[in-house]
Amino acid sequence: MSDTVEQQGAQPTLRYVSPDELEFDPENPRFAGQLTGKTQDEIQKHIFGEPHYASELVDSFLENGYIDYEPLVVKRKKNKFVVVEGNRRFAAIRNIRSHPDQSQGRKSDLERIPVLVFPDKPDLQQQNEMRVYLGVRHLLGFRQWPPISKALFLERESKTSGGLDRVIKETRLTKAQVRRFLVPYRLLESASVTLPNGEDFWVLGEALQRAGVKKFLQLEVDPKSLHIIGYDKKNLTLLLNDLYGPKKGAERVASARVVFDTRDLSRLSRVLESEKASTVLHGGKSLEEAEIYVDTREESLSRLSKVTKALGLLLKKLVPGSKDPDGAKLLQLFKQFETAVKAFISKNANPSV
Repeated sequence: MSDTVEQQGAQPTLRYVSPDELEFDPENPRFAGQLTGKTQDEIQKHIFGEPHYASELVDSFLENGYIDYEPLVVKRKKNKFVVVEGNRRFAAIRNIRSHPDQSQGRKSDLERIPVLVFPDKPDLQQQNEMRVYLGVRHLLGFRQWPPISKALFLERESKTSGGLDRVIKETRLTKAQVRRFLVPYRLLESASVTLPNGEDFWVLGEALQRAGVKKFLQLEVDPKSLHIIGYDKKNLTLLLNDLYGPKKGAERVASARVVFDTRDLSRLSRVLESEKASTVLHGGKSLEEAEIYVDTREESLSRLSKVTKALGLLLKKLVPGSKDPDGAKLLQLFKQFETAVKAFISKNANPSV
């Protein structure tokens, strides 16, 4: 057995090991459960491409070698080490070493790389240290995980000794920050809904910050444990269609979604808060058309002004200087309509005048 895998002490140890002694962890929270049961080569392929793009690190390693002050974080597993943190870097190194004829540059620097070794079977204090290390590093921004990975990490850790209160204390997140990850995750889990790979989990998290969305879902959450108490399942289906597109088989038709940008979430929230506007939206109309039913009078007048202006530009484009009698008549009628609209807006914008 290599001296790098001898029995570890109570504290993490910095060592230099061969990449041949390392393995991916299929249960790593970063992968949000997508790689459970996968082989090492399957995990390598997944991390190397979209959405993790470990391929982007290859040129840097070939040119500069491995940066010693960024060790991989590993835990011992028999005569191997499982990578807890640094899977993208490990995938890039694996790729370089598996293509010796194609790889140029400082490949020799990757024969032994630095790792921070946590004991295989640490005591409770050591478990806490590893958890805090990962939590602070990836939840607070040093090397941020995707939102779904953060949610999975928080969900898993909240089920261990000390529960959610301990996780919040250790990671130094606020209850509100934890809520933004856990509530959408638990809502989907409660409804047995799994979004397709690549979907932006965070869109749902952002949507649930809007009062109109929560009212539409009739969402109830236990303020202490953040467990889901109740929600309207039918309306959750409608919301997910709005955010990601309706389902067609196992996939979603993204082009048919209502929200294409998180900036539209406030608009969607207003529509969903109105029964009439929501019915219009889910009857097949656009978000803009549904918004008409929640506009204030002032907003409707502003919308009328913008639509009239856009109509004028469109007509001028289609019939610029046209001598066609129909085109000329259409322009004349529009000018009359435009004059009437301006007078109507002016009168109603200042009803006391």
